[in-house]
Amino acid sequence: MTDGLQIFDVPADADEVAPDAEAPLTPRRSRWLGALAGGISILMVVTWAIALAISLAGMLELGVGLSISANLLSIPAVVLGLVAIVTNRGRGWGIVGVAVGILLNPVVLLNLLTWIGAL
Repeated sequence: MTDGLQIFDVPADADEVAPDAEAPLTPRRSRWLGALAGGISILMVVTWAIALAISLAGMLELGVGLSISANLLSIPAVVLGLVAIVTNRGRGWGIVGVAVGILLNPVVLLNLLTWIGAL
């Protein structure tokens, strides 16, 4: 006696039924773009830290050059991070790349700390 709802009934030829035989496999997206954005943003922070240490040691020209390099590294970190977020290719690392590239950019950080000091 069945009421028409047979979702728990096992068919008579259960050995011949393949589970999810008709489900297509979707290709997995690579995460290298987001990882590259995150890596560049971390490299930017390390470059800026080295620039500050070298500037404090008395080699001002080298410190300024490294600080400019850190500023320029923030541009590809943010751009690649945004592309990774939009295309879902390493979205988590893309968010890290954008956040670190913007918030720890030497120019943005200096203006932010100056604004906080003015409060």
